[in-house]
Amino acid sequence: MTRSSILCCCLLILLLWLPVALGTEKIACPESVQVAEPRLVTPVEGWKAIVEKAVHQLSGVTFYDGPVEEGASLVPDRDAKSRKTRTALWQFDAKSQRDYWIACRYSGTTLTLARALPKGLAQCSVTYKNGEQIDGLPVIENISCK
Repeated sequence: MTRSSILCCCLLILLLWLPVALGTEKIACPESVQVAEPRLVTPVEGWKAIVEKAVHQLSGVTFYDGPVEEGASLVPDRDAKSRKTRTALWQFDAKSQRDYWIACRYSGTTLTLARALPKGLAQCSVTYKNGEQIDGLPVIENISCK
């Protein structure tokens, strides 16, 4: 191996381990999803139901104390605004026996993707772009948890 290839390998390893070393974990909702929306339960006389194929963009994030189905959504503990962004911060009890969950919502569909967050997280923040919207909500720029 040449000296430059060894340096490149070391740099790559450093970049991969940097979030772990800094104590931040990349929690990311998929940017978009494709879904097959449900059909009409009862046909409507004289009308034809058409299911459009569309890509649904990420439009909302919510954190929960426990599984999403329990409905215990959490409000942010802090909300900081700047000229270009707004950042909401949720703080968690890292010693809690219950799991914290993240739910990702998408434009133009009722589909929600949800998963439990890794144990021991102390907080998550979501940064939104000011002035840009999807489904009337600000565009999500970044999700960060540590």
